[in-house]
Amino acid sequence: MAIITRDTQEGCAFSGKLKEITEERVYAFSGGFPKGPGWPRKNIHTDLEFARKCGLPARNASGSMFESYLTALMIDLFGEDWLKHGKMQVVFIRMVSIGDTLLPKAVVRSRRLEDSGMRFVLEIWCENQHGDNVVVGTGTGLVP
Repeated sequence: MAIITRDTQEGCAFSGKLKEITEERVYAFSGGFPKGPGWPRKNIHTDLEFARKCGLPARNASGSMFESYLTALMIDLFGEDWLKHGKMQVVFIRMVSIGDTLLPKAVVRSRRLEDSGMRFVLEIWCENQHGDNVVVGTGTGLVP
């Protein structure tokens, strides 16, 4: 069931589910499939030495991993129809480390009536446990 309705006003703010970036989640997301010999695959997300050779101070979660937290928030806000009518455009601005916690958030910035329904434009982002944004962007959704 969608949270945003045709009556939702500009300025309304929403938060998604708090997510902890665990080693297990990073391995599951970036370790490769299927599990077997050589798993997890060595990359900047799963192997400290590999990450350091690439100039990073530590292993980091994949941006796609926390982009998916924003996708889940948009589906919570608009329902599964968001997968047909919604869009999202994001920019990754800060690394996310194992042990960080992320909270996806959104604020309605505009709404306009279209033939097919009410189109909403939201400012979206995830912030870490320090209140720093790690990904920012815009998401749109339609309420028929």
